[in-house]
Amino acid sequence: MEEKKHWKVIDTKKGFIGDWINLNVDKIELPDGKIINYEALYYHRAGAGIVAENDEGKIILVKSYRYINDYTGWEVPAGTVPPDQHHSDCIVQELKEEAGCEIPRENLIYNGSYYPSIGSSSQLFHCYYAKGVTQITERFDTNEILDVKWFSRDEIMKLIEKGEIKDGFTLTLLLKHFSSL
Repeated sequence: MEEKKHWKVIDTKKGFIGDWINLNVDKIELPDGKIINYEALYYHRAGAGIVAENDEGKIILVKSYRYINDYTGWEVPAGTVPPDQHHSDCIVQELKEEAGCEIPRENLIYNGSYYPSIGSSSQLFHCYYAKGVTQITERFDTNEILDVKWFSRDEIMKLIEKGEIKDGFTLTLLLKHFSSL
């Protein structure tokens, strides 16, 4: 039996249509009959990220500059999933492009998905973990990545404590990984 939706979309006006996102203003009827306008971001693509661990138990992170927040920090390798690609293929590609790493397919473990900004956007992130990751080159996409480095769990915990990891996707993936140990 299909679950009844509590909010009914009466009308949608496109506030902005972009290559990556749309901003819609939805006219919503609430269960009590009240009508409200609700602004919502609709993402065209899901994201995929990975906690990638080598045989020494170290995790590779990439340093990125995020102009929107004027922030530079360490993140897990991640990217947006092209429409014609499965998220597992995307993460293998992103790991190579951003960190110069390869992974045996059989070591790739899917850890589910989540909505990072539920209630205001349709954005969906896919979470991966892999061990046995090897760095095959120190070349990476310098348009996106400033540095690449392997970290121990203790080093990562210190980066989090010092506020050098603030990315929600990275924090979520690391928390999922560390809580499973």
